[in-house]
Amino acid sequence: MRHIDRLPEPQILTDKHDEWQRKFDEKRKNNPNARPDSTKYGHKNIRAMLDSCSHFKCFYCEAALKGDLKEIDHFKEVAIAPELAYTWSNLYLSCHNCNDKLSHNIIPLTDVLDPCSDTDDEIKKNITFEDECICAQPDSEKGLLTIRKFRLNSDAQDFKRLKWLKIIKDRVIDIQGTMINEARNQFTEEEKKSLLRFMQRDQRYSLMSEMYLRKHLPKLFRGLL
Repeated sequence: MRHIDRLPEPQILTDKHDEWQRKFDEKRKNNPNARPDSTKYGHKNIRAMLDSCSHFKCFYCEAALKGDLKEIDHFKEVAIAPELAYTWSNLYLSCHNCNDKLSHNIIPLTDVLDPCSDTDDEIKKNITFEDECICAQPDSEKGLLTIRKFRLNSDAQDFKRLKWLKIIKDRVIDIQGTMINEARNQFTEEEKKSLLRFMQRDQRYSLMSEMYLRKHLPKLFRGLL
């Protein structure tokens, strides 16, 4: 999870919000369990803007999303906030795993991190990684509940993060081999850039990547803030 800077509301939502919400409210009068129309809140222009907000990644776990893997989550669930069914600030790009979150009855949103309102610093105060395994920071109930609610520690998530870590580790091994062959113990600027690239927010699992690199290659960060 990283902080997400929301882009402006898509024009289609500005134009259609009131109409879509009114029709949904009418639908719920006859069926209180009715769901909003996913073809509307999942309109291609809305999806495109959400893609741009998160660099085509899940808002919660940072998995790269393509095609049918993309889902749109109502951060405040429709069951408790039907009036936000078509509200821009309540629509989050998600993978299936994170969209299959625990309900508000089990873990309320007030007890978890929100990538759109919490800063990176706040997220790091509550969540950390041991290689591919996501963990709560010591004594962080919010971190623990966030991991549980969005199923960030599922086996499937661990496997995907492990595959990404292998790419990073392979790159490190290549660079270290070159350093040995060239009898040097310092990274070149190009090598630094190639490794630091993994922790940029447009990269998948960037928070995990940053924590891995800081732990295993501290000299990479000398002179950096």
